Amino acid sequence: MVELKHGTSFFLVKQLSLIFLLSFLISCANGSLNNTCDINSKSYFETSLIVTATGQKNHPCYSGIQIVNQPGVNLSHNFVTLTEAGGTATIGSSLSVQVFLGSEPKEVVNVQVIVSNPSFAFVSQTNLTFSKSNWNQNQSTIITAVNDPVMNGTRSTLIRFIPSSNDTSFRLEEKLIQAEILDNDKIIFTTSGSYTGILGGVFGADAICQADVKCPAGKICKAMLADAGSDARQASFTSGVGDGQIDWVLKPFSTYVRNDNISMVIGTTTASSLFTFPIVGIRPTSTTAWTGLSADWTSNGNHCGSWTVDSGNGNAGDTSGTGSAAIGFNNFPCNSNLPFYCVEQ
Repeated sequence: MVELKHGTSFFLVKQLSLIFLLSFLISCANGSLNNTCDINSKSYFETSLIVTATGQKNHPCYSGIQIVNQPGVNLSHNFVTLTEAGGTATIGSSLSVQVFLGSEPKEVVNVQVIVSNPSFAFVSQTNLTFSKSNWNQNQSTIITAVNDPVMNGTRSTLIRFIPSSNDTSFRLEEKLIQAEILDNDKIIFTTSGSYTGILGGVFGADAICQADVKCPAGKICKAMLADAGSDARQASFTSGVGDGQIDWVLKPFSTYVRNDNISMVIGTTTASSLFTFPIVGIRPTSTTAWTGLSADWTSNGNHCGSWTVDSGNGNAGDTSGTGSAAIGFNNFPCNSNLPFYCVEQ
């Protein structure tokens, strides 16, 4: 007869107890389905129990579902995407991040929050304090993108969460969030070719902008043309207000630059997605470009039959103009060959 040592016997009893408990709980699950990734199925229930018992953090089918907390500091995100747009002239979009502890500390835990590059983003709370009384309560900090007037593309920065405590048994492991910041600074250019008023409507003009070699690769470019005939595109219903916009191509609080010199800022739009004059000329040399706009951003009645005919007149702007003449200073016969403005979206 083989005699088991006390430690081995206890281990076997513990394992058998765990198996019995899992079997009992599994018997309560819905057995009508057998899809591990279906939350109503027996397989899903079994997998969740096993994952929990082995100390894993996430269910294999649903990485966003947290099953157990890890020791130390935990974060609700490890990667976030923000944009310079969506806020004001100086700040962009924001996202709240939850911070919580995986176990009760013996001493106070302070978590310092540091942005590696504060010119890209900033946080609302730079220090979070967890004690024995609030350790199991989530705390948050809001990450906000900086809206700068520089065309610098998509860029990344790290948000560092650095814990400190006198509790030497607590896991003081730094956690990171990678924040990706999308640029909202765009280019405006005049079309490479010149056209009569027959553009195929504003959407036909959009296609011309999209196909133009000046449109950045992989980007969408649209025509800055107003159409008072079919109301397909409108910048403002009321003079200078920006109300009643329809498929308008400028965005709020965005900086626009020349395509031939991206360091040359044309202007930054207001909350109403309009420029306040003066601006820098869209083109260094003066020529006339179709716009269909009046000088106050309202749609002009001269629009070459909603940009489909070469008879009648169409309103146009001065490409090097710094005042309102840049968008509307006179009308020209629709059989004239003129470029028009295109805007990166």
